[in-house]
Amino acid sequence: MPVTKRLEDLPKDLDRQISEDFNELLQEIHTDLSAKGVERKKIPVWTGFFASSWKIQGTPIIPTDRVENHEPWASIKREASLEFFATGKSSRPKKPKIEPRFPIGEEQRIFNYKKPVYIGNKAVYSIYVLESGKLQRYIGSLGKKIKQKMTNKNKVRFGQLYTTKGFGSVKPKTIVKY
Repeated sequence: MPVTKRLEDLPKDLDRQISEDFNELLQEIHTDLSAKGVERKKIPVWTGFFASSWKIQGTPIIPTDRVENHEPWASIKREASLEFFATGKSSRPKKPKIEPRFPIGEEQRIFNYKKPVYIGNKAVYSIYVLESGKLQRYIGSLGKKIKQKMTNKNKVRFGQLYTTKGFGSVKPKTIVKY
């Protein structure tokens, strides 16, 4: 079996499997960030606009969308604001709307694992959500999700021959089994 030294030289079926796993991983992350059940535990949901505004693309994501410009979230915010101005208190809206505005599963969008992929939120106020620290905890847990998604699973096995004699004494060989 030849030694693979560059990503471009991976066997086609291995390259395809890595690509599929990578795209499944992105779909799971997008779903986690914009799912009603998971999101309520991770980040407080008020109108649902933030949870609905996650986007994955090949260029950096700039938060430019204001909740006031997008229905039904604008109406939900307006209702909560009217309550606040009338009573000085505001309770959480009873029916936040979480509906992904930028789904990645549609149109069979395939991301290339060899190129940068950016995950971000289009809501202008997204920077304030970071203050709670809950999103950072989710990001910290991504390593485990990546490891689970992008490892063996009885599909691909990577290994190296090594020696205990010290660095450079034996040239390591990469073993690729598929």
